[in-house]
Amino acid sequence: MDTTDRRLNVEYSALQFSYWIDYLIIASFAAVLLSGRGFTASEIGYVTTTGAVLTIVLQTTLSDLADRSERISVRQIILALLLCGAAVALIMWLIPKSYAVSFICMFTALSLMNTLSPLTVSFCLQYNAAGRDINFGVARSIGSLGYALAGFVMGRITESFGTEILLPIFCGIQIFMMAVVIFMKKPESDNVVLSRGQTVADEEAPSNLLQFFRRYTRYDLFLLSVMLVFFMQMLTSTYMIFFVRHYGGGEAEMGTVLSVMAFAEMPAVALGMYIMKKFSAETMLRVSAIGGFLKFTAMMFIPNTTWLIGSQLIQFFFSGLYMVAAVYYINSIVGRRDSVKAQSIMAVGVTGICGVAANIGGGWMLEHLPMQTILAFGAAVTGVGMILMFIATSRKLFRNDQA
Repeated sequence: MDTTDRRLNVEYSALQFSYWIDYLIIASFAAVLLSGRGFTASEIGYVTTTGAVLTIVLQTTLSDLADRSERISVRQIILALLLCGAAVALIMWLIPKSYAVSFICMFTALSLMNTLSPLTVSFCLQYNAAGRDINFGVARSIGSLGYALAGFVMGRITESFGTEILLPIFCGIQIFMMAVVIFMKKPESDNVVLSRGQTVADEEAPSNLLQFFRRYTRYDLFLLSVMLVFFMQMLTSTYMIFFVRHYGGGEAEMGTVLSVMAFAEMPAVALGMYIMKKFSAETMLRVSAIGGFLKFTAMMFIPNTTWLIGSQLIQFFFSGLYMVAAVYYINSIVGRRDSVKAQSIMAVGVTGICGVAANIGGGWMLEHLPMQTILAFGAAVTGVGMILMFIATSRKLFRNDQA
């Protein structure tokens, strides 16, 4: 690894580290921040649902723009989203008593952060395609470290100084991320090299959305399976404070839960590229789905917050293996000119469509159903997703992306 590659690895790791701190602040602490401003569980669901809908619009539009445009780069789109994120957080902080401002700024900030996630992944893949050696797994594990540390720290900061302190912190980190992206050396080539040397339909022009779903049958079923596997993860992420309170905890315990969850997935993400040399991406994704099913089934039998914190160790096998395997698996089953679109559509499925269902359904269920019923329903949905994951990653059922 030469000097340029080492510098890029440090810079990209800093980008991931910062992104996941801000994601925790604006997504995982959304219910805490909004409930502190007088929002009910259902109203929080409306905010996060609106954010998920806007995410769908932004991700599909911007990913298609990134794939097709010769003038607008992924870098430029990332910078624009970061600038907007800093602006809406600042507005929300300066006008704390307005319900409408809180509603609009919060769902806008949520959608901007959700839209950034697949773009930062594509940003890394563009450098790899240009011959630069950025280790996505290590960088993403450092992002999990940021999330873990922030979860531990933010829970205690909010108990000491109130939830409003989160907004200026979020704004400052957005500005820092902009500086990191600006100073990163631009990719010098657009020659795409996919995981393990696989390429799919390199000669084809970028697809529109309808063509995309018709062209990649394997991807379609994989998308559905991921949405079901991560449904309960999305629901608990938005409403974590309600689950923690169910087990007898508060904001500090919530921060610990989030911290342990992130720490647990770090080794799997950091070693993801090494694990992928020993096991196929398909195997890793299947183990991930099993991990999700076990995690949310176990939550039905947890007696207190200590056990809730301990159950987060399953995250190593759940999202830890998924994060690296999915990125390279997706890039291996779609054409290179659809790669940004493919990563973004997956994010749309999880944070957008699945997020809408989880946020609307979660808000309603928390106000009308016993917690055990919610946990049983979540485990059942995850189980269906696990079964579909086994089918979607089967090499016998799919040949060249056709059923």
